[in-house]
Amino acid sequence: MKPFASNQLPLILYAALIFAVSSISKLPTPDLGIAYLDKLVHFGEYFIFLLLMHRALANRPVNLAGFWLYFPAIAVSIIFAALDEYHQSFVPGRDADLYDLLSDSIGIILAAVLLFLLHKRRNSTSRV
Repeated sequence: MKPFASNQLPLILYAALIFAVSSISKLPTPDLGIAYLDKLVHFGEYFIFLLLMHRALANRPVNLAGFWLYFPAIAVSIIFAALDEYHQSFVPGRDADLYDLLSDSIGIILAAVLLFLLHKRRNSTSRV
């Protein structure tokens, strides 16, 4: 498969899916009896987004590494999450929620930390 299709296209499609779902008025949510379920969904949604962003930036044609990989991956992901919340403020029945953005950001940062630690561990075990 071409590098763009395997590395960048999944991120683009996932971002489009987020935008499409954010455009739905009064999104039906099941009552599972879990407190703050919507915040957990936001956390997971953007945890995945960061993983895809990392993959998109780490592979051809972009090929960033180290700080120059994690910083833009985190920054662009948080900016996208903020723009998504802003977009929702224009959708009837939806609103922009600072706590949703906080949940998004925590998911993003935790995914980046996890990737960094996994990368660091993989590099240290390959030297042994």
